[in-house]
Amino acid sequence: MATLDEARSAKAALRQKVTGLDGVIGVGVAPEFTTSLGQPPREYPARKHAGPDTSGGSPVEVLAEEVLVAHVAGPGGSWVLQVNVTDPRLVDKIPEEIDDVAVRVRVVGAVRAG
Repeated sequence: MATLDEARSAKAALRQKVTGLDGVIGVGVAPEFTTSLGQPPREYPARKHAGPDTSGGSPVEVLAEEVLVAHVAGPGGSWVLQVNVTDPRLVDKIPEEIDDVAVRVRVVGAVRAG
């Protein structure tokens, strides 16, 4: 289990390790779990929905209240580092842990302008 400060500190070391790997598109800090085990997903009561734009886009959900980063993982929550890659072959080239902080790798599509 890593605190938010520990994960933030380890992020710089992880960036150095993945520099030069073509296909790494993001390195960041994320909650270890997005919901507590055995608990329902957290509700954000102050949400509003924006309607479709005039170009025929889909409705989007907008968070209407500010949420502190420290509250995202919940009390006593643990944090991990997350690396987004576009190539599944990179998964084995990313360390599983750095500075005692777990690393999660997600294979995602390439980021493109709409």
